[in-house]
Amino acid sequence: MLTAADFRSIDVFHDQDEADLAWLAETAEERVYDAGDVPFERGAVAEEMFVVLEGAFQIFTVTNGQRRPFGTIHAGEISGLLPFSRMETFGGEGIVTEAGRIAAIHKDHFWEMMERMPEVGKRLVGRMTDRVRESSRQDQQREKMLALGKLSAGLAHELNNPASAIRRGASDLRDRFGRMMPLVSRLVGYGLAPDQVEAARAAFQTCTAPTPGTQSALERSEREDELADWLDDHDVPHAYVVAEVLAEEGATPEALDRLAETVPAEALADVVLWIEKEMAVDRLMEEIERSAVRISDLVASIKSYSHMDRAPARQSTDVHDGLDQTLTMLGHAVRKKSVTVTRAYAEDVPEVCVYPGEINQVWTNLLDNAIDAAPEGGTIEIRSWREGRLVCVSISDDGEGIPGDVRDRIFEPFYTTKAPGQGTGLGLDVVQRIVAQHEGRIDVESEPGATTFTVCLPIDAPRRAVEVPNEVA
Repeated sequence: MLTAADFRSIDVFHDQDEADLAWLAETAEERVYDAGDVPFERGAVAEEMFVVLEGAFQIFTVTNGQRRPFGTIHAGEISGLLPFSRMETFGGEGIVTEAGRIAAIHKDHFWEMMERMPEVGKRLVGRMTDRVRESSRQDQQREKMLALGKLSAGLAHELNNPASAIRRGASDLRDRFGRMMPLVSRLVGYGLAPDQVEAARAAFQTCTAPTPGTQSALERSEREDELADWLDDHDVPHAYVVAEVLAEEGATPEALDRLAETVPAEALADVVLWIEKEMAVDRLMEEIERSAVRISDLVASIKSYSHMDRAPARQSTDVHDGLDQTLTMLGHAVRKKSVTVTRAYAEDVPEVCVYPGEINQVWTNLLDNAIDAAPEGGTIEIRSWREGRLVCVSISDDGEGIPGDVRDRIFEPFYTTKAPGQGTGLGLDVVQRIVAQHEGRIDVESEPGATTFTVCLPIDAPRRAVEVPNEVA
């Protein structure tokens, strides 16, 4: 049987009148649970407040089929439906981790409880505020982690390509350098004078293309066949392998004829191989350099995008830089769908005073949605302009559009039109919160083939910060 002493052990009720606590003990329902029991399930109607007298239970939320721990309710704490809460169903499930007792108070008794004990009502409102704040924090953190995971996957792909090119280039360089040492020894054995070697190189290079790599695939294939025939006729080993490198550099059979006139016949094959390997090494070094520059550029973009070297404070920021950095982060997704991105940046757009990391999150969510909405081979257009004391950015896609019956709901927390497991329904909610915090505005226009989100931000620092929490469970 519940007693007034049971409730007096709970800090919310500890200083209330004995008679009021006795009434509460008669009104509430005592429930005893063993470890592993389920006091409530996800989706069940929420109509009771739970006062944990003994034991403990853990709350788990389920999002996109994934079960995550939300928190543990210990003896002396309160959970379930609270007064003034708009919660209608439980967003998670409770699992008893330590056998104990719970006092369940039905919502029909909330008003009388607060009339008898006004201070309890104030305390419960405070508890609800804390719960909403924690729930909102976890939701936003989860959304950020999902976005980070998507960006990380794209960046891993972006970095893997140049990294693989460097690895292949280094391996090929090692192989070619290994072959060059005995080749040099043989060249020395032919007794070639330095001027003969330089003359051979000069004769060869005068007939190579000034801009190698500009030939069409058909032209290069035909050139390879011509060179391979010449090399075969002059007993140069691996004729087709050597011909591929020479053709790429724009060499011609005429160049090889000039080369043959400058060196003894017995040394010709090794001289050709020496020049081919020198060209191949140069080409590999250029490829490694390009790949290293690509990695360096990506790292610089990541650093700038995340503002790792800056304090988390408002800063004057170029929105164009943030948009370009975000596109770099999402480059893999853009190429995967063959989407064309066009930029129409106005030249008179000034910097805005914002939290750069948060504004980049706005661009990330909007561009990610645009990429998802655009058809294969579609188009995304990014525009910017100045509107009085505002800087405006629009992001448009040529997808199917947002149906009219859901357009008013797209900014609601947890509302998503994506398939299960592909979205949390928090992306646009986060965008709206960040824009509101900066005292800006966000608008959307949509029809089949044209959806545009427009974000306008004050050029100067906002006067205040706005936070709009939402309750999850």
